[in-house]
Amino acid sequence: MQAAGDGNWGWPVALAKGAFTLLVPVFPERTPIGPQSAREVMISLLAMCLLCALAGRILTQSSILLRIASVFHTDIRDEAWEELKLTSPHAPESEMNVEEAERRDDVNKSGSPKKRTATELLFIAVHNSAVSFLALLAWALGSPALAMHAFNLEVAYEVFDTCSLRMNRLEPETLVHHIVSPICILCSLQTDVDFRVLCHLCFCIDSSGALLGYSKFLLHYGHVSASRIYRNLTWAYAVLRVALPLVDTVIIVRREAIAKGGFFALGTTTALENGTLVFPATDWTQLYFWAMAMLNSFNIYFFLVIRARAQMPPHVVASYEARTGCR
Repeated sequence: MQAAGDGNWGWPVALAKGAFTLLVPVFPERTPIGPQSAREVMISLLAMCLLCALAGRILTQSSILLRIASVFHTDIRDEAWEELKLTSPHAPESEMNVEEAERRDDVNKSGSPKKRTATELLFIAVHNSAVSFLALLAWALGSPALAMHAFNLEVAYEVFDTCSLRMNRLEPETLVHHIVSPICILCSLQTDVDFRVLCHLCFCIDSSGALLGYSKFLLHYGHVSASRIYRNLTWAYAVLRVALPLVDTVIIVRREAIAKGGFFALGTTTALENGTLVFPATDWTQLYFWAMAMLNSFNIYFFLVIRARAQMPPHVVASYEARTGCR
């Protein structure tokens, strides 16, 4: 009777453990992500860069994403469609009036618009959603190789976005993020961190990135309350960009500290091998920790910025967004 009673509780316990793992990805056994061979990483990275560049060029210079967004939001501002005419090389001049043709010439002479366009913001949402899905799929299939492709797709976007925005549209914090994020990802591929923890971290970061990209699109091209959007983003960032990534960071650092014999041994650059003192050529885990610490700092900073805007009076937020444009 007792055994039967225990069996009745089997599936609720398993379900509770599975739900807990989605929040705190701790596993009894470890499946390391790496070290990955340099050849495999470079081939994956090159393929993802080509894929991202192709998809990005098509989706940011056509009306595909705008037409999809207009299905869910029928009140998209005309500015979004006008910008597409001015920035897309495929827009026929026969459909433009004289003023639009002159504005397009000005944009071509300056090289690019001064802010992100509607299609660029929507592509952020699409790309980050794709990376989040691939990370979850890699976790579900137990595939470190697929996880590597998902992470490299994120690196590919950093490269694509930097080349698209160029220096005249890149803000300093965006440029720093585009440098640190690839370093963090590529270093993680050379560590023995459990790939499922990295998939969990990737999902949190990229799903919140998708929400941010779509929210910025609504802020500047939709008729929605800016204060409401920032309030929703505050909660999303608090969970997906601050709380859960810090949980993953603690899990990663704790496991490494135990493996190296304590927290204060993490900075050790020497080791004993067969009784001989050796100096490792590159400690990828140390580089990963530094990059991860910087990204966590960035996430907390952006969370505080979003929370501050959410607490502003609605008319002040609306005025600020109209004045600064979308970066």
